[in-house]
This record gives sequence, C-alpha cells and structure tokens, in this order.
Amino acid sequence: MLLNRSPFLSKQDHFALNSRIGILIDDFHDLSNWQWRIIEAVLDEPTLEFTLILQENKTQNQVRHSPIRDFFTRFSPNRTLFKIQKYIEQRVFFKAVFSVDTIELRTRLASVPTIEIEGQDSSKYDEITKTIIERLQQSNLDLIISLDSLCVPVRLAEGAKNGIWSFCFGSPVGAYYSPIGFNEVIQKESSIECRLISYSPNGQMQLVDHAFFNRGWSMVETATMASEGGVSILLKNLKKLRQGYNYPSYPHGQVKYKYPSLFQVMRYITTFYISLWDKLERRMAYRLWGQRHECWSVFIGKGNFLEGTPHGLKPLKMPKDEFWADPFLFNYGGEDYVFFENYSYKTNRGKISCGKVDGHQLLDIVDVLDLEYHLSFPFIFEEDGVIYLMPETSENKRLEIYRALDFPTKWELATTAFEGEQVADAFFFNDTQNQKWLFINKQMAETSPLNSELFIYKVDSVALNTILPHAQNPVIIDARVARNGGAIFEYENEYYRPSQRNTEGVYGRALNINRIKKLTLETYEEENVRIVEPDFDKNLMATHHLHQTDKLFVFDAAYKAK
Repeated sequence: MLLNRSPFLSKQDHFALNSRIGILIDDFHDLSNWQWRIIEAVLDEPTLEFTLILQENKTQNQVRHSPIRDFFTRFSPNRTLFKIQKYIEQRVFFKAVFSVDTIELRTRLASVPTIEIEGQDSSKYDEITKTIIERLQQSNLDLIISLDSLCVPVRLAEGAKNGIWSFCFGSPVGAYYSPIGFNEVIQKESSIECRLISYSPNGQMQLVDHAFFNRGWSMVETATMASEGGVSILLKNLKKLRQGYNYPSYPHGQVKYKYPSLFQVMRYITTFYISLWDKLERRMAYRLWGQRHECWSVFIGKGNFLEGTPHGLKPLKMPKDEFWADPFLFNYGGEDYVFFENYSYKTNRGKISCGKVDGHQLLDIVDVLDLEYHLSFPFIFEEDGVIYLMPETSENKRLEIYRALDFPTKWELATTAFEGEQVADAFFFNDTQNQKWLFINKQMAETSPLNSELFIYKVDSVALNTILPHAQNPVIIDARVARNGGAIFEYENEYYRPSQRNTEGVYGRALNINRIKKLTLETYEEENVRIVEPDFDKNLMATHHLHQTDKLFVFDAAYKAK
C-alpha cells in the first residue's frame, strides 16, 4: 500500500531543503489543543524546521491609564460576566481535550532559540526594534506562524521571506471581531468562517485561504470546531507554499478585536441557557415518553432526482424503535434492493439491513451486517463479478470492505485500509478512462470535526494494494459541502456528487448536488448546482443522502419529534 509518510507534504517535496519556520506565541501554558497540533505537525514534518520561537510578553510595557480606569476596564460587568460564562462552558459542558502529548512537545521545543517581544498590544505595533527584525532576518526564516489571532505584531513580517500567517475566526460586526463563536451563536449564523491571513514583508495583507465550519449551540463548542478545523487549512497551505504556489492577491482588512457589550453578553447568556433547557427537555421527553427529537426516514422515487422534486413522496414504514438512513440501491437478479443504515434506539448502534423495492415500499427486510460497532453508509457495488459492501466503520477506526458469500445476508471481510484512522462515508468512482477513485471523509484528530474534509485517492482496485493521494488533499475543507452524501451518479453525460450541507448547528441540515468539473491526480473541481432543503414534507429538519440509479432514486430525511 502506498501512502505518504509525511503528515501533509507529498513525496516530491522531500527533495528540497528544509523550510525554516518561526512561531509566534503568547504563553506556552495557555495554548489550546489546536495550537499544539500545529506545533506537532511542523515538528514531525522532515522538510520543515522550527528555527525560532517568538514569545510575546504582554504583561510589560503596556499602555497604562489611571489605576481607577484600569480597574473598571478589567473588571467591567461585560468582561466579568463573559469570563464567568466562558469558564462555566469550558469546565462543565465542553471540557478541553488534548489529542497530543504537550509535555513531550515542550521537550522537543526546548532546544529552539526564543526571542521575547515585550509590550506588543495593538498600540505597540510600531515599537518592535530594528535589532529584533535584523535578528529574524539573520535566521533566514521562510515563514512565521502566529498562534495568537488577536494581536499580530505585523512589522515582524519583515523578518521572514513569506511574512506572517495568522488565523482570523468568524465575521466582524462593524469593524471589530468578537470572541470566536460568540456572534455566530447570538446571530444564529449558519456557519463560522476561518480565514488564514498573510502579512507580507512589504506590508500587504492578503487572504491565503478560508473555510466554513458548522455553528454549534455555544461559543466554546463553535470555537473548538472552527479552530481545530483551521489546522487543516494551515497544513494544506504550507504544502502549497512548499511546492512554489503563487497566491493571488485577495486584499483583507485589518483585524481589530473588541469585547462584547453588556447587552450582547446578556443576550448570549440568555440564548445559551434557553438552548440548554431545550436540550434537557428533549432528553427528558425521550426517557419518560420515548419521544425522539429526530427520526431519519427513507424515501423511494422513480426517474431522475434532478428532473423532479421530492414533494409528495412518503417515507417508508418502519418500526417505532428504529430509524433508517443512508440508503443505497442495488440490482440483483432483476430485482432492486435498498441497503440502509438501521439504527436501533435500544442498542444505540447502527446495523446494515436491506429489502426489496415494491413500488414505494420495501418487502422482505433482513439484516445484512450486524457487528459490535456502529455501521452506516452501506455503499454496495460489483467488481469483476463479485459483490462488495463498504459500510462506514468509523467507530472501528478503519475502512472495511466485505465480499458477498451468499447475497444478501452472508458476507466476509475482504479488505481493510486506513488502519487507526477515523474515516467515514467512503465510495468508489470509475471515471470514463476506467480509473478508480476513492472518495472518503476523514477526521484528522479526535478533537477536529469529521464533516469538514474530503479526501480523494486513486486506487488500483477493491484490493487497495496501491493508494495514491490526490495532490490537493484534503481537496475540500468546508462543512457546507465536504462530507459525502451518497455515491457519484451520471446525468446527461455529466457526473454529480451528492454531499451533506452541515449548517445551522444541525448535522445533515440539507443536501448538495455538485457537478464534477475536473478530476485528475493534481486537480479537483466541482460546482454546486442545487441545494435540497428539508421543506418537501411537514415537520422535516434535515436531509443528507441521495443515491441515484438509471431508473430509481432513494434519499433520506429527518423528522422532528416523531
């Protein structure tokens, strides 16, 4: 099996000399998991070298006002309430999880020289001494990575060949940014944006790259998804920079930070505890009366999905203690079967079941694959006269492919890949040149979102003896479009990839239909041609999967409180 040994660079990059990297931090003791993940990735990459640590000392040489003014600024009602609320969320609801060994990383960084920069708040940008910049230039830095998104001393960019890269999370209200995730929650934004900003040596600010992540119900949850997801944006663009990519000019305005007002903090706190009560109510309703907040159901339609509308179609009948999702069609012996995730509320685990299509219903429903871990997304296909099933087995941390011994109920494990990795919703696609491609979603760390990154690999066969990664992996970083929502299908000589639209704090909120424009080992391009909202039946809250064959299509949707 051929896979990259490097965490994020392709094989041809290893012929070049090491790139010299500097990191800009505030305090090692206050770094979050996503910041440590960046440090670990650079340390583990053979073609990158941490040359310098720039540590900001913000406790000295700060702008001082009168003691009374400083006291009321520091302990103002809005700041105090905000800090208390954030502390509660971090300690009670969303405790920090570290996916890396921070002690081991500190040891590895101990030999890296450190420059301390004092007093670099927003009013002190122009006080960086000429001596410090000269020392940076003598270190021959290729890039400085800022792990402090609030105050970036931009003059430091003169000390590195490619300047400074820094993160900017969320959208500004007016000319200012608030704490990560704060505005997205109170404004009920559909998603949160993460921008990677470049401060070039000549003083220009540019947008390097950006992506969107689903908005959670709290600012801490939203901030975690956006920052952990942002790690992949940085690593992908370090790879592009290493390969000599020339970034086009996308001007970006100066980042300014501002604490929320007392009214905004009170509004957020009210929104948070209303959402918390709603979640508690749902949990009690399920435990006391068995009332479910959501229930996924499967629909069957005739013809082509792109030519019609799902309005008027009714869900398949199913037992009250189950939900059905992720349907796939397969024709065997002249009869059409639907394979689907069959989730039991009793075991809290999914298995794979199937039934024969009879009009808009299923007959002879049987269990296909029932293991000790959760199964879903049963992609079923035939290769060289053999039928295979490739369900999602992310709970078992690998990709598994099963071979049919006695269709449809008896299967044996045929192939595994991506051992130890959190992978989901995989399918194969054979293009017009009979090249075989694997489309798959990955969770890059246990703390990062699973719904935001799409990877593509060129493979030899179902045996997966050769797996060649796409040069742009992950080809998409965007919770609104990345996660697969079914297999690629053909319509009027064009190919389309269904995908989930994870927004508004809802998993699988809507369904995208994306037309594939270009697919090679170096390039992947697609464009969205349709967004299917869950508005085609009463009381729907989500729809996230479609499978199309020559004459039939199946899809799923979730009902509220059924």
